[in-house]
Amino acid sequence: MNKILIAAVMALTIATYTMAAERKPLKDVDTDAFTNDTQITLRGAGDNHMAFAWWIPNEFWQTLFSRDASISEADKKAVLQALSGISLLAIVQADITELGAFKFYSKEAIEKNMVLSFSNADGKKQRLSPAQKIDPNLEVVLGTFKPILGAAMGNFGNNLHFYVLNDTSQSSHRLLDPYQDGVINIQLERGDGVLMDASIETPINALFVPRKCPNGKEAHISWKFCPWNGEPLQ
Repeated sequence: MNKILIAAVMALTIATYTMAAERKPLKDVDTDAFTNDTQITLRGAGDNHMAFAWWIPNEFWQTLFSRDASISEADKKAVLQALSGISLLAIVQADITELGAFKFYSKEAIEKNMVLSFSNADGKKQRLSPAQKIDPNLEVVLGTFKPILGAAMGNFGNNLHFYVLNDTSQSSHRLLDPYQDGVINIQLERGDGVLMDASIETPINALFVPRKCPNGKEAHISWKFCPWNGEPLQ
């Protein structure tokens, strides 16, 4: 009987947590918060090096387009179709001279020593490899990003390189799902051989309706208990 009661309590706890993790409609997602949740600076860069990565799942574009009335529905549909089944990893890497000048790495130089992997909620890890052959429609879409980023961010934007990651698995589930538990690990290498790494954890907090701890502070979507008092989150 005790085992049955324990199992029932555990099931109720899981069900309560699942219900509490309410997804936001994509039109209501804060794109700035979404961006902050998916951008990272790699550890180990030091003072004379810079390495930055941004994982961009398909939901980001849906959120962006849902608020942009300047783009026709037909164009939005065409772009989202080109971006379906994949996510993007944008990386910029540079050596910094003593005078503060940036010597940016090429896309090929970055990819040569880049190691990507994904670990799911069960801890199962698998290697990720950027696509070498890209759909022509996707190439057109990616080609429009460079001048926009260059105009907005200067040399930083001009040297932000996009790598295409397959977002499908052998099962019917997505491989890189921003709503599910997982970790995307990124490892890069400096020109002098020093390794750098960073991780992007999912689920992405910005995609969910904020929860509150008993003290009123917002709780991250990955938390099951309030870190201030240890109480289960509702």
